[in-house]
Amino acid sequence: MKKTVNVLWTGGLDSTCRIAELSKLDVIIQPYYILDPTRGSIKEELKAIKTITNIIRNNSETKCDLMDVSIINMEIIQDDNEITKAWEFFNHKYKLGSQYDWLARFAKQNNLVLEIGIEGSERSKARNTITEECELILDKAEGLSEYKIVENKSSREATLLFENLRFPSTVWNMTKLEEIEEMKNLRMGNIIMKTWFCHNPIFGLTCGHCNPCKDALNEGLAFRVSKIGYCLGTIRRYTFDPISKIKDMISTK
Repeated sequence: MKKTVNVLWTGGLDSTCRIAELSKLDVIIQPYYILDPTRGSIKEELKAIKTITNIIRNNSETKCDLMDVSIINMEIIQDDNEITKAWEFFNHKYKLGSQYDWLARFAKQNNLVLEIGIEGSERSKARNTITEECELILDKAEGLSEYKIVENKSSREATLLFENLRFPSTVWNMTKLEEIEEMKNLRMGNIIMKTWFCHNPIFGLTCGHCNPCKDALNEGLAFRVSKIGYCLGTIRRYTFDPISKIKDMISTK
């Protein structure tokens, strides 16, 4: 029987790199997308996932069975005060993203082991949290090569948040530029520009100002950020948030 690998797929480079890797294995890939109604990039992310899914399915070198993405509305994920308090503890200490609260609750409530793509970057708050607070072990079962936490050697808070999550070792140890090279080595370079990362798209273009866009600019991926979108984003920021203009003026003096 084929193994099913549950993967959080956002349409971004990290998770797409993992999907590309798994596509070369004889496994079933079940992607999950958590729909946050307040997120401005839902349309672009789901479009990226649909486009890349079709490319992978039509690739003659694909060995996996890539299932349709399961779209989960965040509003149906049940509360869990213990998990949320654990997240609040790490958020206060490391500014850990709120997604790790609802991801932990989602995985626990659905009895899922869920892969999360976290890149090898010092800028990653999640990676910093995990490396500082958890002991990891590399699980190479069935050729998947995933890190998982050692529960009896990690704090209770860390166990509550991360016990059902797995971190692919390849992505964990690569920068985004290295992920791009990996996808080219897999002969899947044609999906790189199909990925999506911007949180605040403008007319379908990257804004250049949100945190993922800033990360792209700082990590050698400026070619992914639309110049037109950046200009439009600047106009939007200064029109609706004049304080931004004042801060920018001060920072350049």
